[in-house]
This record gives sequence, C-alpha cells and structure tokens, in this order.
Amino acid sequence: MIRQIDLFLIGLVVVLLLWAPLAFGGVTPWAEMSLQVLSFLVLALAFMAVDDLSRLRPVALPAAALAGIALLGLVQSLPWPAPLVALLSPRHAALYRQAAALLAPEPAGFPRLTVAVAATRTAALTWAAAAACLVAGAAAGQHRRSRRVLGATLLLSAFFQIFFGARAALSGEKTLWGIEVPITAARLRGTFFNPNHLAVYLELALPLAFAWAFWTVRRARGDSSLERRVLTVAPPVLVWIVLFAGLALSASRGGLLAAIAAAGLQGTLLAIHYRRWDLAPLGAAAAVVGVAVAAAIGIEEGLSRLVRTLPSDVSWQVRRRAWAATVELWRHFPLTGTGLGTFRDAFPLVQPAGLPGTWWHAHSGPLEVLATTGILGAALLAAGLAPLLLRLFTVLARGRRSEDRAAGLAALGVLASVAIHEAFDFGLTLPANALTLAVVAGAAASARLGSRPLAIPVAPIRQLDRPREGRAAADGLDLEEVQPGGDRHGKGKRPSRRRRKRS
Repeated sequence: MIRQIDLFLIGLVVVLLLWAPLAFGGVTPWAEMSLQVLSFLVLALAFMAVDDLSRLRPVALPAAALAGIALLGLVQSLPWPAPLVALLSPRHAALYRQAAALLAPEPAGFPRLTVAVAATRTAALTWAAAAACLVAGAAAGQHRRSRRVLGATLLLSAFFQIFFGARAALSGEKTLWGIEVPITAARLRGTFFNPNHLAVYLELALPLAFAWAFWTVRRARGDSSLERRVLTVAPPVLVWIVLFAGLALSASRGGLLAAIAAAGLQGTLLAIHYRRWDLAPLGAAAAVVGVAVAAAIGIEEGLSRLVRTLPSDVSWQVRRRAWAATVELWRHFPLTGTGLGTFRDAFPLVQPAGLPGTWWHAHSGPLEVLATTGILGAALLAAGLAPLLLRLFTVLARGRRSEDRAAGLAALGVLASVAIHEAFDFGLTLPANALTLAVVAGAAASARLGSRPLAIPVAPIRQLDRPREGRAAADGLDLEEVQPGGDRHGKGKRPSRRRRKRS
C-alpha cells in the first residue's frame, strides 16, 4: 500500500527526473546546483518514507561507493601537511613547491591533493547527489506502481527531448532557452548543448522500452483476441522505434553502437533466463528494425557517420592520442589522481602539441575517473558497480513478478548501453544523465525477490482450460506460490469430518 509520504517522495523524484534535462542537462553552475539541492531533498524524504532501512540494503554498497568518491574529492580539496602530500602524491608536492617559488615571498599555504579546489568540491557534491538519487530511487521504486510512474516519466521526458529538438532543428533555431549554441549540421540536441549528451539520455530510456515490450508480449500471448494482443504490444514497440529514430537523429556514433549492443545483450539475457535460445536474436532483430525505420524516413546522418568510422578516421586518431595522454597524466598522479573534476585544469600538463584547444574531458569516462581520482577512486567505483550488477542479475533471475524481472532487464540494458558509450565519450559528466541513471538503477535494484520458485510443474499448465489462468500461472505475474488442490476460487477448503465418515 502506497502512503501519502510515499506519494510525496514519488512526486518529488518525478520533478527531479523532469527538471534534470531541461536545465541544459545540468551543465551550467546554477542548473547543477539546483539538481544537487533536489537530490539531497529526495534523499531526506526517502529516509522519512522508509520504515525499515533494510529495504535499502540492495543499494547500500553502490551508494556507499559513490559517497566514498565524493568523500575522496573532499579530502583532495582540504589542505594537508607537506610531508603527507609528498608521500601520497609527489607530483602534487612538486607543483606546490613551484607555486610557492612563484609566489614568494608571500606564503603559499598548505598543499592539497588537487590542482583546482573549486572544481573538485563541485564535482564531489555531484557525486554525493548521485549517491542520494540511487538511495531515493530505491526508496521510491519499492512498489511496482511507483516504478511504472518513474519509467513513464523517463519515457515522456525522452519523447519531449526528441520533439523539442526536432522542432528547433526544422525551424533553424540557433539558441537554446535564449542562449546561443553552436550548430552542428542538423543533429538533434534537445535541451542539451551537445547532441552526444542527448544520445546518452535517450539510451537511458531505450532499454526501458525494450523491457516493457517483452513484458507485454509475455502478458498478451495467452489472450485469445488478436486485437487485444496488438493493442497490448503495439505501444512499447512504437515507443522503442521513436526513441531509436531520435537517437539516430542525434547522429551519435557511440550512441547508436551502444544502443544496438544493449538491445542484443537484453535479448541474450532473456534467452539465458528462459532457456529459449530463439529469444537471443530478439535484440538484434529490434536493432535491425530500428535502423531500417531510421533509414526509411531519411535519417541518414547518424548511420552514415557510424559507417564512416574507420581506424583511419581523423576524430578517432585524435581521441586515441588524447587517451594516451590521459594515461600519462594518471602515471604522474597514480594513487589519488589530479583531483575530482579537474581534468580540464590538469590535462595541459601532458597535452601534446598536436592536440590544440582546451580539453574539458578525456572522451572516456573510465580513463577520466582514473586520471582524476587515481587508483583509490577507480577501486571505489568498481567496488560499487559489482554488487549493483549482482543485484540486478538476481532481480532478473528471481524477481517476484514478471514485472520485477523486467525492471532488472531494463536496468541491465541501461548500464550496458551507458558503459559502452562512456568508453568513447563523457555523457555521464552531465548531472542530468548521471542522476537519472542513479534513479533508474536504484528503482530496479529495489524490486522484490520471490521467496521460492513456483510450485507448479510445466505439464499441468498446458492443461488449464482458461487462457488467462494458464498465462498467470506460467508467467508468475501475480502469484508468489501456487498451491495444489482447492476449489475453483482458490480457497482450498478441506472437506468436513462428517463427509469423510460418510464416504
């Protein structure tokens, strides 16, 4: 039963999901601060709404890992004794001595484990906000109805991004909310400055539509009416196609590659879970349909950019050189990194002459985390990601209802898509994408598990007369356990002693 405090929590999380991408993806300082405040508000409300804190156990370790990275950023920004800094990070100590020599005879203060204090503190708050959203998503997503609301909110927000961006592209607008933006061909950008960042946001919604489509197929297969089957399955299929078309309009090569791979992975997971290998090509077939539809309606920019991506491509060569320089940067600060969120300030230390301009990010999320937080930050991130993946696989395998298992399938697809894209880009550096991902993962991880497998064999399922009963029993949609015997209405009354004596 959903209480009023739960409804308030769900409503505030919905506001967060809707507001996150609208404010330029949270990339401006005031937008990022507003998202941080909202995140901490939903965290406080989540602890008020949860009666039993053990319900948050599935996200305890992942949230602690995110909070640990935020704490690491705070530690990096604090002043420390010079001998301790020299022990932990000799390069930071050397930079401090150089700065002290330039500022002499004025004192330079105590050294720190970051090259940009303000940037590190801001990034630490965003990582802490991601941990808060993960916990809030778990608290808000305990009930299947609340997960439906959160999923519908994300899908509607993704639809808005597509149609808002298409309107702006067709009208030739050169501003976004009154601010002039660089125009890159006819690529779809929505309310983001960079089309690649919109692609990451759409990748958060695509696996949800895929899981929704498969869940409706499972529910509709026992319906005797063909019209009802079509009406049940058609909405999620159409939603997936529209989202994929919007992703193609963004012309993001990494986004298209990640979406196709995630769909294939989801099909493979379904085949493994249900032990039906004819389901394995389902994701690949969905990707083929999406590409065909995109090509049929004239969306060729993203597809052609993906085809033209060869090892000799100029942008590919540039990124490879940037990645090599990022690894070199990490070697200078191996343990603690340059400082959370300081890539733009630290990269000039190793930037080759052939890479002109200002590099705000490494175009590789994992490498940037390694360079800015060192081995400690990378270890914390891995320590949080491993139990989250384990929990989502458990939800997919042992979810109490088929809808719970679909939530695990959706979250695994989202994580796979984002992981692939982040290997070549930096979409998760935008607060909107990072916080939305945290809410989705938390809501899916909080899905309840079944206490035991269904106590009904496969053979009697085929002998059930009414198709709805057969479907419910086979899929485990609403039944935790099916007891044998009982009357027609499932009451299971025993015959009285008087009847047994007469018989």
